Amino acid sequence: MYVVQCGDHTQSLYCGISTDPERRLKEHNESNKKGAKYTRSRRPVRLMFTQECESRSDALKKEAAFKKLSRDQKLKYMCEYIEEQMMLQIANAPQMKEVDDSDKAIDEDSKPNN
Repeated sequence: MYVVQCGDHTQSLYCGISTDPERRLKEHNESNKKGAKYTRSRRPVRLMFTQECESRSDALKKEAAFKKLSRDQKLKYMCEYIEEQMMLQIANAPQMKEVDDSDKAIDEDSKPNN
């Protein structure tokens, strides 16, 4: 699933699904046949958000649910998703694992001997 921000006066959001969001963005901005009818009169559009989905079916469900949200809810959803992904990246970073391992070693060294 991807979201683009349109270049119209309201900066409207358009949501769609694609296996290649960058290609799709180019189609929205350059093609009169491949770009969505909605975005043709609202160019340029810029890619704001992508979310990988397990399947096409999953992507269609997420897209349908996203389209039902208000603009504020859409922005909140995108921010929360991006924040969650960043926290996962930080938690899985090699430096963080080293810190976790050293914390465990300190914890075990500080246990009283019975």
